[in-house]
This record gives sequence, structure tokens and C-alpha cells, in this order.
Amino acid sequence: MTFLELHQFIKQDLLIYSWILNNFCLTQHKLEVGTELVMNNEQVIIMEKGLLAQESIESKTIIHRIFEDQRIIFNTEGNLLLTALEDTTYRIVDKKDLLDELDSQKLLPHFLLQIAEDFEQDLEQERKLMSANSEERIELILTKIIDRHQLDSVTNPTFPKWLKIYVLARLAKCSVSTTSIVVNELAQKGVINVKTTPWQLVENSQISCA
Repeated sequence: MTFLELHQFIKQDLLIYSWILNNFCLTQHKLEVGTELVMNNEQVIIMEKGLLAQESIESKTIIHRIFEDQRIIFNTEGNLLLTALEDTTYRIVDKKDLLDELDSQKLLPHFLLQIAEDFEQDLEQERKLMSANSEERIELILTKIIDRHQLDSVTNPTFPKWLKIYVLARLAKCSVSTTSIVVNELAQKGVINVKTTPWQLVENSQISCA
């Protein structure tokens, strides 16, 4: 088995994620919806369940990355500001301790490659988003939310409570006014109902980017 074949096996089965949880005694933390966490450069976050937005410390109008369920957040910059879009459970491990232990188990190359691949995947999603026009970006984000929550207009129509115009605008990197226009057009077409709180999915197949 080549290195890359072994790496794919390790990645697909979340072996490094499981190995960290099994080999470090880490306290579980919970971040409730709307609350923030500042992550420093010496920490690695092991997400268990939830949804975190990496925001700009200088300007909270900008969302840089989204992290969800069973994600390892590895910080190579300064402090990161993370905001919970959903209730999130996570653990924190010291970066140096983690890297030293991974190295001793000959898992460090696989860990670093996985972090690089995750970053590249995020960049590709960003490129895809920014290559689309405003309407397509908003519809793309709505589609991702529908897929994540397995929404169905009959059996599971309710969008998450955190989804509001200004949050959708930030995720889609559009102005609030443009987002409001696109969402209202979808509502007029009978795709979603935004008069209720939370919003409701009315028609499964009419978001064009799905």
C-alpha cells in the first residue's frame, strides 16, 4: 500500500480524529448558538457536532470559513474568532503536545496532509461561490443548508432558527438588500415561506442551484 493509499484509508475512516479522542484526555466544551470563541495559535479544536463560522476579528461582516461536525480546526495564523451557528460540542488540545504525539506514532505526515486537503477543499468551495453571481450564491448557500439538515417540504420543512437574511447575506457574501430581494423572489415563487419563524421549505425542487 502506497502512502497516498494509506492516507485515503485513514482519512475516510476518520482514524486520526478517533485516535486523538482516544489518546488524549480532553474536556468537552459546549458553545451555544450565537456565542463566540477566540482560538489562539497554540490550540487545536476537535469538533464533535455543530456548526462554527470563522469570522474576521476586525469586521464581523466577513465569514471566512465554515466548520461542521467532526472537524479538526488547525490554526496557523493569529487568533481566530469562531461563532456558533448551531449548538456545538468540541474539545481543545495543545498543538505542540498533539504534533509531538502524532510524530511519535508516525501519523504526523497524514495529519498535516489532511489539514492541507481540508484547507484546499475550503478554498475550492470559496472559488466556486465567488465565481457565481449574487442570486446563484444565495441559492447555493440555501441548497447547502437544505442538504445539511435534510430538509423536505413535507416531512422536514423547517430551516434552522439561525437562518435570517443578514446571516444568509454574510454566508453568500452579498449585500443584505440583494439577499432580501432574492429571498423574496423565492418566496413569491412558492419555494420558501419567510413569513414564519423559522423559515419553511415549501417546494423541494425549485431552488435552481440544487
